[in-house]
Amino acid sequence: MAIIITMVIHDQHVHSYYSFDSEQPIEEYLSLAIEAGVSYFVLTDHYDANYLDKGEDLSFDVERQHRELESLQKKYPSIKMLKGIEVGYKPNRIKEIVNKIHKYDFDLINLSLHESDGIDYFLVDTFIELGIDTVLNIYFQRILEMVNDFDDFDVLCHLDYGFKTAYRIDPSISISKYEDIISKIMTTLIKKDKTFELNTKVQEYLPLSHTKYILNLYKRLGGTNITISSDAHKKDRYRSSFDKYLPLIKEAGFDHLVYFVKRKRHKLKI
Repeated sequence: MAIIITMVIHDQHVHSYYSFDSEQPIEEYLSLAIEAGVSYFVLTDHYDANYLDKGEDLSFDVERQHRELESLQKKYPSIKMLKGIEVGYKPNRIKEIVNKIHKYDFDLINLSLHESDGIDYFLVDTFIELGIDTVLNIYFQRILEMVNDFDDFDVLCHLDYGFKTAYRIDPSISISKYEDIISKIMTTLIKKDKTFELNTKVQEYLPLSHTKYILNLYKRLGGTNITISSDAHKKDRYRSSFDKYLPLIKEAGFDHLVYFVKRKRHKLKI
């Protein structure tokens, strides 16, 4: 682990027009990154294999994206271009996922669960059809299986992604109802020395009490590795709400964030 240094944190969850769900040119992010004074810029475009088990891979052209990043590096030498990916977990495609990760020289591997069991956790329809509790129990159980069965990642992204959808339907629901299984997920992350992401895009759908709860739970369980990311799909969300949520991270007792270069974790004092 590198020593703690002080600098401006960059955004470690960013999508461009290489992702299926974004139309954002990369270069428009860079002016914002440079203006913010960050030292690094990383893209984490989507790779979701066999989405909803329909045979379609929601992926991006890694080699083309890397060539563009290398070209932009020459144009913007003041900021270091990093290469990342957001992997959507698929238990029957682990070998394929690992092969893709190791084929390229990534700096950062984000791991997410967007869908399983025929359920897209972004959409409200299945939550309503099957019931919020049923879907959330499936969701958190699949995340627990994911972090237990898969090792080749650096950051677990938006643990509360599916909960956010449930909250849109029923704002009276509290994530504390699922504390037992969430604690198991977080404990596994801690044991495996992985990093927990506070995703500001998800938090914006939820009350501050929710954010404080998950931060305090992770801290109480012994968590130390945390990062803050925006999940930007458009330039106006790059580093969005960092000023709002960084104080909550500090208030929960964390004194540093982490970031990755060549998949090596570094500490950043806050």
